[in-house]
Amino acid sequence: LLTPAEQVALFGETWDPAWPAEARERWGDTPQWAQYAERSAERTIEDWQDLADTVATLEADLAAACRVGVEPTSARGLALAERHRASIGAHFDCPPARHVCLARRLVEDDGFRAHYDGLAPGLATWLRAAVEANARSRGVDPATATWD
Repeated sequence: LLTPAEQVALFGETWDPAWPAEARERWGDTPQWAQYAERSAERTIEDWQDLADTVATLEADLAAACRVGVEPTSARGLALAERHRASIGAHFDCPPARHVCLARRLVEDDGFRAHYDGLAPGLATWLRAAVEANARSRGVDPATATWD
């Protein structure tokens, strides 16, 4: 619902406006995509700006924690993972098991890895570890976590 220029203005120069179309092609028939589309349709440009600002602050905090050696399993690491999960939850429901599935992509998908590791070297792996630790703290075994 945002033009490519609006997307880049909101999400930064590293944002690829092709990503939403790729996501729709891949997950367009899922309930999560329906939630994403419904929530997106209701947002104003100001709402999008608030979301972008929240994510930018979160990513800066994640990168800082990774750079200074915060353990992903620490209280701070778990809190950051929970903030990351909440940021996704703004778009579609994201219980801890689903968050683990998304975190796997952080290290397996070259684009996601490049994005996070561009913020701080090793951040993709650090965040995946924090997400998995957060899931464990909520009774979810990351080794067996599934999307639904």
